[in-house]
Amino acid sequence: MTNVVCVGIAVIDLIFEVEALPRGGGKYYASSFREVGGGVAANAAVAVARLGGNARYIGRVGDDALGEQIIADLIASGVDVTVDRVRGVTSPVSSVLVDAAGERTIVNHTPRELFDGGDVTAASDLVDVDAVLVDVRWPDGAAAALRTAAAAGVPSVFDFDRPMESGGDALLGLATHVVFSAAALAATAGTDDPVAGLAHMAQRTDAWLAVTVGPGGVHWRHAGGSHHLPAFAVDVVDTLGAGDVFHGALTLALAEGQAPADAVRFASAAAALKCTRPGGRSGTPDRADVHELLQEAI
Repeated sequence: MTNVVCVGIAVIDLIFEVEALPRGGGKYYASSFREVGGGVAANAAVAVARLGGNARYIGRVGDDALGEQIIADLIASGVDVTVDRVRGVTSPVSSVLVDAAGERTIVNHTPRELFDGGDVTAASDLVDVDAVLVDVRWPDGAAAALRTAAAAGVPSVFDFDRPMESGGDALLGLATHVVFSAAALAATAGTDDPVAGLAHMAQRTDAWLAVTVGPGGVHWRHAGGSHHLPAFAVDVVDTLGAGDVFHGALTLALAEGQAPADAVRFASAAAALKCTRPGGRSGTPDRADVHELLQEAI
């Protein structure tokens, strides 16, 4: 099996389904509630495991009950877990509101000291790895993992899902593949045009570049040219975690040796299926589901 290591954040998501997202103060009522594991790198690791890869998550959590829950949920999802338990710090938690159209609003609490410095040995000591994925939350751990991937000559995916206060340029220079969220690309490149934004970022890194734009599909640059894949037409129920599933699926596909266009299509199908299912991580599809959608779309 293909071995993928995901380095970054793991969270507990408290998901409230509401008819419409709140606009201002007041009291609002949820039609349902779920408590599931979340977090960019952690969700990507679960996606890798569901799609048939060997997934390992490396990160940091607090020494609280939430930390225990985060670890147990990942293990139950088939992910090998290596975490530092940081004393006196709470584990990351998010309150997530999902409306009737599947759009979501997230309020996250991650103590800054959780990812300040810390031992990066686990992120550096990677053996028999076929690809690495990192997010922006733990820059030191991400840099260590990306350097190890570069030394091993394997693909590395930098999930650039939000603007970075510092360290972004360093990680851009280490990753072989960088995938932005639309908001992160706009803030970093200074333009809302995804094609122009990628062209601008191509002046700052030699990495393969892409940006996910939700219902607008995926734009990427390859061999100096611009490419686009429209989003799969699905009935959207819940977009929570869809981007993380995309990144995990893309990393697995690259590790398997799929060509860039095929890897993007595979990842897009996985993310689209996630959007048809409620519950964040719990809606992550398996390999058979993705292959079925890909065959239907031919």
